[in-house]
Amino acid sequence: MIEFLHPNALNKFKEIMFPNLGVISLSSLHVYDVKKLYQFFDKEGIYLTIEMYNPHQWVFTVSLSNGVVFGPTQESKTTREAIEFDGFLECFRILEKIIVDRI
Repeated sequence: MIEFLHPNALNKFKEIMFPNLGVISLSSLHVYDVKKLYQFFDKEGIYLTIEMYNPHQWVFTVSLSNGVVFGPTQESKTTREAIEFDGFLECFRILEKIIVDRI
């Protein structure tokens, strides 16, 4: 999904996180250390925050280095992993928009 919806953001991710490996298979990202995704987006000025309202209600917020904040307006999820997945998709979407708007 990311490679089709946000190709520029994915290319930037691959260039920065895997500079000497060439093409990375998206299927391998499911075993990728999530903390490194936080670090990647932090360096891009896109900050993902995960919150637990109760053990079965998780939400995310995305903040930008310029002070803009998105969320939490989305549907909550029942696990941290599920909301992180949605949150990182949103981070890729925002990074794509930033890259495309610069061009």
